[in-house]
Amino acid sequence: MDADALEGKFRRASKVSLGIFLVGSCISVFLFFTGLQGSGAFQGDLCIRKSCIENFLDFIELSTAAFSTTLSLTITAFTVLGIYFAVLNYITTAKTNAISNHLLNLNTFKEYLNDELKRKQRINKESIDTFKWYNLVFPFSKTGQLTPGYKYESLLNKVNDCIVHSNNEYSSSSTPSFEYKPHQRRIIEAMSGIGIKIEFMPRNDFKEAEKEIIELINTTNQEFCGEQSLQKLTAPKYL
Repeated sequence: MDADALEGKFRRASKVSLGIFLVGSCISVFLFFTGLQGSGAFQGDLCIRKSCIENFLDFIELSTAAFSTTLSLTITAFTVLGIYFAVLNYITTAKTNAISNHLLNLNTFKEYLNDELKRKQRINKESIDTFKWYNLVFPFSKTGQLTPGYKYESLLNKVNDCIVHSNNEYSSSSTPSFEYKPHQRRIIEAMSGIGIKIEFMPRNDFKEAEKEIIELINTTNQEFCGEQSLQKLTAPKYL
């Protein structure tokens, strides 16, 4: 909710509260004069005896009670409205700050990747879907939460499982010749999940590209997530 909408709501609510006060005041004034009329204050000479004063107070008691109730209701209404709009303003400000922090962190993420990619020889900048990667890492960033998402952790585990699987094949005595095409297919599929696109390449070219991508993922996770339960990808033995 923007400031103009918040101000509009406050004005309307204030008018309602003011209306309650005016209506209650009018009723109180009406009852007051009705009480005066009933007490005979407009007839005969002025009487200041104790009995006359007590009689007068008895007749205007209803109007006094009505005005007191009106005043209490008005004060309560303005107090409740003040608290409500203070909380609403706090929530609106918090949401605005969360969006600002989201955009700032996203921009920092993009700049970091751009700087890192300048140092890589085998990774094409266009092959990285920055927005997809960032939104997977921080799915609740727009609400101010910069905690790695469960889905991202699962996708990282999938990439890591591919590396471990290929490590085992490479080290296995029953597999003397490591089959690189199936490995490429597994890695390409797993990396696409986090927004990194790799094409099939000659063995040596793919090795270099994969090495740089694994380094990029590990350094990015370390930079933006620290030690927040994101495991470092296993070092490939087949590279």
